[in-house]
Amino acid sequence: MLGDEPVSDAYAANAEFWIRTVREDLDPYRSGLTDPALLALVGECTGLHILDAGCGEGYLARELITRGAGFVHGVDTCAAFVAAAASHPEHDPARARFRHADVAALPLPGDSVDLVVANRLPHGLSDPGRRFVEFARVLRPSGRLVMMTMHPCFYVARDERGSAGTGFTVDDYFSGRTVRQRFEVAGTRSPAASVQALYSLEATIGMLTTAGFAITAVREPRPTEQQRRETPWWDQHFTRPLFLLVECALL
Repeated sequence: MLGDEPVSDAYAANAEFWIRTVREDLDPYRSGLTDPALLALVGECTGLHILDAGCGEGYLARELITRGAGFVHGVDTCAAFVAAAASHPEHDPARARFRHADVAALPLPGDSVDLVVANRLPHGLSDPGRRFVEFARVLRPSGRLVMMTMHPCFYVARDERGSAGTGFTVDDYFSGRTVRQRFEVAGTRSPAASVQALYSLEATIGMLTTAGFAITAVREPRPTEQQRRETPWWDQHFTRPLFLLVECALL
């Protein structure tokens, strides 16, 4: 992963944890918040050729096919995820292909997809802008990128929190910070700490525009008032913006 072994190694160590989390629908952030927001921004996808960058165990690719996508290319640096996606009983080789590869060196020809979806794909550590250059390369003219990330301004890992829960310093924000934490889902902690890099909005936007993208939409997914009324869990666990959803058009 171009020097991003700590990221890929952490996913390999946690592969079974994340596969179980997805397949047993244990993550309320995903099912109740980020997936609906991302799919709404993706919109109509009938007949589209799509790259699922950081495809995990393939659930998003399967959903996109259900919604009419013509073909989905799934790419992930975690071999266990790719194997799980390819062996899923709903996998249709005529509609999707999953490959063990680096998003910074995609195994796809140029101008080959209409849409790139990067759903909570960790940023690179060594050359974070390279993936956006690759996304631009494989996209057809006027293609789109829809990207969900942890919010660089507000996301604070448990391991970073002080006694007052105040988070990180301004210097950390502007210089970029690496977040290491073990996730807890449905009472089970991930075996290993995940590793993610977060960059300032200025840096992220700069990487996108340098690669040839123009930002066309920005969303900060959050629970609805109805969700808060019906499920008190949200008031306890969503106390600040956690996610950033961005749509870009290739110029």
